[in-house]
Amino acid sequence: LTKEIHKALEKYKVSGAQHGTSGNNSERLRRIAQETNTTKANVATALQMISWGVRVNEYGNAFQDENGEFVKLPDQGVSDDLWAEMVSYAKSKGLKGGNYKKLNLPFENKLLAQPAEIRERMVKGVEDFVYELLVDVFNAGDTAPLAMDEILKAGSYDLGPKATRIEDPAEWTEEKIREKAKKINVEKGPKGDYED
Repeated sequence: LTKEIHKALEKYKVSGAQHGTSGNNSERLRRIAQETNTTKANVATALQMISWGVRVNEYGNAFQDENGEFVKLPDQGVSDDLWAEMVSYAKSKGLKGGNYKKLNLPFENKLLAQPAEIRERMVKGVEDFVYELLVDVFNAGDTAPLAMDEILKAGSYDLGPKATRIEDPAEWTEEKIREKAKKINVEKGPKGDYED
């Protein structure tokens, strides 16, 4: 489906984003990168777990023990004392699984106040995961000189738009958009909680 969508949008020269790389193994992500116009991968949840020292698999999913608790690796991520405090807080608020992301805000100051050696190992875990993802999955190894050349050529980190106008603005007035919208099939799909 992603490939079909990207093919349909090709003339607009837009790139896609893979929302939630967690749950996709490296081979699937590699195929997405090679077969679509995906140039962005959202990995925040996986990186958050890694920075805390939670064990994750190749898919970026956190391991859980037989009680459904995240598996914290010894000597990885945050201190054991802070982790225990975070888990206790999560339990008191009924936070489980993906909702652990809600710990970032209430614990931000404590995370930033970890001793330097703890913060360094948090950073190192993220760095290692991202490096493997970029080099081994998204084939970005040795591409820094290409990026630098483009930045220098543009004279800015902002390379500007990739596309030019291909639509007639007169066809996209509010009135014409409303007319076109009436012709869209509005099958709503399955019901569910899509808040996240």
